[in-house]
Amino acid sequence: MNTDKKLYIAGIGMITSVGANTDMTLAAVNAGISGYTLSDFESHTGQALTMSLISEEIFGGIEYKTGLKLDQGNCFNSRHDRITIMATIALQEACSKLTTEQAVPFIMAQSEYTYDKADLSSLIHNLASNVSPWLDPKLSRNFNSGRPAGIEAIDMIFQYLYDLEHEYFIIGGSDSYLDDTLINQLNNEDRLMYQNNADGFVAGEAAAYLVLTNNPKRGLVKNNSIIALSCPGISDEKGHLKSEFPYKGEGLDLAVKGALKSQPKHKISAIYSSMNGENHWAKELGIVQLRNKQYLTDKVDIKHAADCYGDIGAATAPMLIAQCATDLWRHPQATSHLVYSSADTAKRGAIVVENIQCQAD
Repeated sequence: MNTDKKLYIAGIGMITSVGANTDMTLAAVNAGISGYTLSDFESHTGQALTMSLISEEIFGGIEYKTGLKLDQGNCFNSRHDRITIMATIALQEACSKLTTEQAVPFIMAQSEYTYDKADLSSLIHNLASNVSPWLDPKLSRNFNSGRPAGIEAIDMIFQYLYDLEHEYFIIGGSDSYLDDTLINQLNNEDRLMYQNNADGFVAGEAAAYLVLTNNPKRGLVKNNSIIALSCPGISDEKGHLKSEFPYKGEGLDLAVKGALKSQPKHKISAIYSSMNGENHWAKELGIVQLRNKQYLTDKVDIKHAADCYGDIGAATAPMLIAQCATDLWRHPQATSHLVYSSADTAKRGAIVVENIQCQAD
């Protein structure tokens, strides 16, 4: 693959527990505002689980306020309703300042948990109806690896779609842990946060989407610069959380090394991580830092915004990329950052995000 290829961010949209759109979310994250609250779910010890959920006001009045119409199909449930509404809000924002005459490739990041994949079959049809003319189910694909699925989607663009006649590509995900079966499964594994569990994560929900282009002239310009994405690194961890093999940290290390093949001109000054509060992920990052310290600045900044909005599953990678891009726009002296995401299962993904100054005509 030609490592000189770049994709450029043309549009961003998101919704989280700390913000109903991109500006609100990123302002809250930068201020360290938390969306954590005690939920109605109980841990196996009888204590309330901490979760990070979007206000019910968003979901209760959205169809009336916006005219959003949902085809609930044969298998809809409340979790899918929330996923569809979040996705529609974020996608509409991402595309709001752009125009297209035809549908563009749309690659969805979805949960790595397999119990309800078939029930989400109506998601793309709802999105195509509510974000017209951007989407066509025939031009959509899925990656089901959860947190790193958005980086896999970007890799697919570089591998197979980059040189086709499309002005834009859309990647992103909408995900929620608000499901009895999933909460019970994670609760039985003692992975969720409650008062006396120092090694649990906060289950959240969010949607984040990016409109990308291979034409720098169509990139979103802020502070006289555009944000470029290089070819990502994708790898598998043999000793993942669901595996019986010992964990050695090789998967993420290989993904990071693959991302750094693009040879950024400057050392990485910040890392945007999918860490969610569980100790396992901190160990993984430590291994990567030791094995790749020659590519990092001495005081590399570690960003893990799950501290604010919780673990957001399949929305993680596009959300981190959007946050990284916004920070690069705000601090143009910084040039090269790294984003990575790790799944509970094998998949690992990493990508270099760069700030490129616009050239005068």
